[in-house]
Amino acid sequence: MIPKPKERKEWGIFSLLLTLLLLIFVGRFLRDAHGIPHQWLVSYSWLMIASITFVLGLIYYAQYISPLHGEEGWADGLRLLIEAYVELAEARLERPKTSKSTKTFLPPDIESLPASLKSLNAGFIKGHQVLAITKGSSYVRPAGPGFVVLYKGEQIWRVIDLRLQRRSQTVLAKTRDGIPVETSVSVTFQIKQRPFSSHEPDLLYPFDRDAIFHVSYDDTVDEQGNLLPWTRQLTPPAAAMLANEIPNHSLNELTNMVEGVTPLAEIKQTITRHITRRFAPKGIKVVGVGIGGLKLPSSVRDQQFLTWQTDWLRKIRVENASGNVEAIRRIKQAQARAQIEIIENITNSINAMRQEEGTELPQVIMLRIIKALEDAASDGSIQAFVPQQLIAGLVRDASSQMRSLVEPSSLDSGRLGTDNESAEEEA
Repeated sequence: MIPKPKERKEWGIFSLLLTLLLLIFVGRFLRDAHGIPHQWLVSYSWLMIASITFVLGLIYYAQYISPLHGEEGWADGLRLLIEAYVELAEARLERPKTSKSTKTFLPPDIESLPASLKSLNAGFIKGHQVLAITKGSSYVRPAGPGFVVLYKGEQIWRVIDLRLQRRSQTVLAKTRDGIPVETSVSVTFQIKQRPFSSHEPDLLYPFDRDAIFHVSYDDTVDEQGNLLPWTRQLTPPAAAMLANEIPNHSLNELTNMVEGVTPLAEIKQTITRHITRRFAPKGIKVVGVGIGGLKLPSSVRDQQFLTWQTDWLRKIRVENASGNVEAIRRIKQAQARAQIEIIENITNSINAMRQEEGTELPQVIMLRIIKALEDAASDGSIQAFVPQQLIAGLVRDASSQMRSLVEPSSLDSGRLGTDNESAEEEA
């Protein structure tokens, strides 16, 4: 640990007075080259030169103290420098306080402010900070951001951060079915803003001046007796509401999404509306509320995985079964289509050949059967649904069936012709 360097105490205006006295006495006893004493001539000359140099130096550095330009800025800077020299001298004359119990401890945010606010009662603060100024025990005004001047009797009570603030808190609860879950709730907020004004275009955060008073004195105490500033007051009620809402739902309801919305999203909207109404009168604007993911015990996660796996396996089996049924339906449809086309071609050919004379019907039928089978086998639309082996089987079956149908009819016609010839001979 690096020891903190000891602060050097300045003498202030006493340093100037001691320097002038030293010049007076040194000049009084000096002599010229001939040994004649100067008496008070050199002392007065040195006194005048040192005084003029000191005043000109103050005037030169005064232009860097105040942000105001022109004579008004130099006058304020010169006044602040002279007051600083006088206050340093007064601090040296005061009795040092040796008792440690009387030492005052300032909050860290006030300790981080520029030292000029303590010594000169003036200084620059950051663009996202505002000072709550008090006088005695009463609130006076907000000051900042930018250059701030503390008038007589004024003190810095609070340093308000105008930037977006985000706080989170862990929440432990049980679902309606008794499963313990762990999650978190976060709240994003900031000081109430006012509409942008053309009179102050350089402000990064145009804040509401009345809101500074509310947040400066809005301190509460938690269950353990700890003081809660305004930045730590939003997450406890949000966490309490979330812990009360989770037991109203089961784990499946919290994790399942119905029409793109989960119960956690509805709970988040409810919490947002509640804390917005609660903290709006205090000058705090709630930007948003977030709920973290649910952390479950390992046994519950394993059971969820098994349930998820079983459900997807069932869906896969159903899809495979429906796919097989569809394939069988398409095959049967292709078979029926092929058979219908074969029969239609054969019927049309038979009707056409019957009209011709001197043609043997069995031969024509066989030729047309073979042609129809070849056309069916070469049809691309049928091959797209039916494998090649199945088409070949269909062709063989159809050929054999047609042969069995054609041959008996040809034999019958042959027998009829023989009977007619024998009858004619007998006659």
